[in-house]
Amino acid sequence: MKPLITIVIPVHNRAEIAERTLRSVEAQTLRPLRVILVDNNSTDSTPSVLARWKEKVQQPDFIVDIFLETTPGAAAARNRGLREVESKYTMFFDSDDTMEPHHVEKALKGFSHPSHPDVVGWDICELTPSGKLRTRRFSAHDALWHCIMHGSMATQRYAARTSLFREAGGWNERMRGWDDIELGARILALCPRILKQHGDSGRVTVRFTEQSITGTSFAQSAGQWEAALDAIETTVRTPRHKSWIRLRRSHLAGLYVAEGRHDFAEQLMANSLHSEPSAIRRVTMRVCAALTSHHVPGAMRLLRPFF
Repeated sequence: MKPLITIVIPVHNRAEIAERTLRSVEAQTLRPLRVILVDNNSTDSTPSVLARWKEKVQQPDFIVDIFLETTPGAAAARNRGLREVESKYTMFFDSDDTMEPHHVEKALKGFSHPSHPDVVGWDICELTPSGKLRTRRFSAHDALWHCIMHGSMATQRYAARTSLFREAGGWNERMRGWDDIELGARILALCPRILKQHGDSGRVTVRFTEQSITGTSFAQSAGQWEAALDAIETTVRTPRHKSWIRLRRSHLAGLYVAEGRHDFAEQLMANSLHSEPSAIRRVTMRVCAALTSHHVPGAMRLLRPFF
């Protein structure tokens, strides 16, 4: 029987931690299921780890395929996996995160909802390097705002029709940061039907480490985030939506200040303020940067009425 959903996982030098992720995938209750692993130029023993796991778990109703993508970057690896998908629905996942056993089954069930959703999303748990757990939300309401401001279309928070990923153009291989937010904006520009599954926020646990794709510092990857926001600005259609991008740049400037990189923040703020025609919004952008630099929680919710 052909699987209805495929999990695509890019892997790069994850020999030490990938097995934890793979065990969580192996434990999925949904069958039949296909898993596509894409090795992205690993130089450690990752290829052997993937091959051993495939040999161990491969069954007629649990299909594992391994591909090599030589173009560097998770986006290129995900695109390679997407090209190989034959199922109606696709879920992307990362090689340092874990999922609860019923996660994929529940995700697929969401597509049976009477609203006929194109995208099914859920909240996740995020484990910080300090060991703190926090909930990260998926938002079906005001989706573009939450995608831009809160990353609600992050890789692990939703599954979608395979044809929707392809219609949106797949992953932008020029992106090295916030590529999921950038893809999310293009998906939302197609006005898909969206369903949020409530409860079970612990179905997925995302772990941030020094080896994570996004890293643990914004300043160490300065330029990547700006490139993603520039790309999103070409996608959004209205002046109001473009103002959201400027607010997000102000938020990023505040993150740079919090990390001691005032030089990065000053140039980013200057450019953003120069592009904003509204005096009220320029003031709000300065407030956003200040609140963010002082780690004030809920800043975006407080500033939402001005945008």
